[in-house]
Amino acid sequence: MPSLFARLIGLIALVLLLGAMMLGWAAWIYARVAADEAYDRLLVGAALQIAESVAAEPGRVTVDPPISAFEMLAMAVDDRIFYRVVDPRGETLTGQADLPSARSDTRPGREPALLDGQYRGFPVRIVTLGRFITGPDLAGWVEVTVAQTRIARLGLARDLTFKALLLVLGMSTFALIGVVIAVRRALR
Repeated sequence: MPSLFARLIGLIALVLLLGAMMLGWAAWIYARVAADEAYDRLLVGAALQIAESVAAEPGRVTVDPPISAFEMLAMAVDDRIFYRVVDPRGETLTGQADLPSARSDTRPGREPALLDGQYRGFPVRIVTLGRFITGPDLAGWVEVTVAQTRIARLGLARDLTFKALLLVLGMSTFALIGVVIAVRRALR
């Protein structure tokens, strides 16, 4: 039968291990949310820049997506970017015609809608927003959809989780050493 000291240290080490595992899981969830929020801001910013480049001309809608919209997203070098601009008649003006909208309803609007999905075999994050345009003979909502693969997001989440785990493991080790010293002194 193990000594009282060994049983106490074993039980406390188990509690610390379970706590570290729960903190690791919480760190992973938090890191994924933080990564999504950071990259979602870039995605929405790119969609807004594209929407601002839409113009109504007599008889048609034009769009000239600014390079800066794609440069922001291109900072994640391993990710792929897809986009689509749809005119008020529902015709694709530019981009990938089969890129799905992030809107679950058909109501257009300025507020961005975000969605996780699959596109061409890649897991992607999709944003869709609208811009109301008016011209001499045309008025309606233009829908802008931008999608980005999730590689950089997951990489950032892993990095944040790893750094948090290093802190948790360091503090758990420090706590276990302190417990060993405290229990040894108390049992003397």
